[in-house]
Amino acid sequence: MSNTISIDELIEQEYEQQYFEECKFIWQNFVPKSGQARNLQGELLREIENIRCEAQDNGNVNWDDDFTYFCEFIKQSLIEQPIFSEPEKEKICVIMNYLKECGVYAQRFNDGKISDNDVLPEKLAYTKDNLYDIICDFIGRLQNKHPEPIKYSINNSIKR
Repeated sequence: MSNTISIDELIEQEYEQQYFEECKFIWQNFVPKSGQARNLQGELLREIENIRCEAQDNGNVNWDDDFTYFCEFIKQSLIEQPIFSEPEKEKICVIMNYLKECGVYAQRFNDGKISDNDVLPEKLAYTKDNLYDIICDFIGRLQNKHPEPIKYSINNSIKR
């Protein structure tokens, strides 16, 4: 029997951010006004907030390969951290896979691969804050446990 948490359960959960101050510190000190951050904590927060803004402000209408990359990079970078338990890593994977699934669905719709008659609007973008806040808390917790900037090499293939 598995203790797997489903995306539906996560979506239904109310969530109050616990590491807001750490995220605020990262945003103010590690996230540049434009371009990629110079360390992992800053880049992770910059990317999840870009994904959140694209979904909430634009309905994922501009979703492209960079956003898909962000989802994979965030997922991989967080699950590599030894401070997170296996159930926490599973939660990270479930959330990031779902956010990517919404974005890719929106991209397919915007590219005309899904018709207006067939589109499921609720699958285009996840607009509530809870899933994004959960991921931000993992980033904030990483900052809390590892306050020194973690090396990050800029990826020249992404434009966002």
